[in-house]
Amino acid sequence: MRKYKIALVDDHPIFVSGLRKLLEEEEDFEVVCVAYSYQEALRKIPEQEVDLVILDINLSGEDGIQVLRKLRKDNPDLPVLMLTVEESEEVIYRAVREGARGYILKHSSPERLLKSIRACLSGEVLLDSGVYMKVLEMMRKEDPEEERSLLFERLSPREIEIARLIAQGKSNREIAELLYISESTVKNHISNILRKLELKDRVDIATLVSRARLTESQEKRS
Repeated sequence: MRKYKIALVDDHPIFVSGLRKLLEEEEDFEVVCVAYSYQEALRKIPEQEVDLVILDINLSGEDGIQVLRKLRKDNPDLPVLMLTVEESEEVIYRAVREGARGYILKHSSPERLLKSIRACLSGEVLLDSGVYMKVLEMMRKEDPEEERSLLFERLSPREIEIARLIAQGKSNREIAELLYISESTVKNHISNILRKLELKDRVDIATLVSRARLTESQEKRS
């Protein structure tokens, strides 16, 4: 069985110890890097073969968004999961826009955290329901016309349907069940959506669809 290599960035040693124990009780997880400051994280993580970074967004008053941006710039394919107590709509929105694969609050259950980590590693995105609604609210304040035009010009009706379900937080399995298609077909559609829209991952799809205000509408391509 493959072991996924995880880096933890948090300045609370007791929390890190508990999180590390939780992760390493799973057969497929291995914590290969622990950093208690952003400077330490930026020094250590590039030296490791890391599959996922779990990053606290606010260490000692520093801006974790800058670290997220730096990590993503150096390695655009590196999944970063934000795990924090920060619930500010603006901070959450910035993190998602900068490419965070997920944003989970520290009071979430261990089961939810493990599910989110596996979703990140498989290319999916999971957000706490409260976090998700805050991100949607921020996105809805933007002008949707340009994004809506882009979606309807480049995507097929089926791809728009799948993009909308991604923005609603559905997993590949849930999308497949809802549309009566296979998970492999869903993955193929998602690959096509990313290619046509020149996006990096599911977070980008969800962001674009939400900004276009299509998460609840039943608009059809004309």
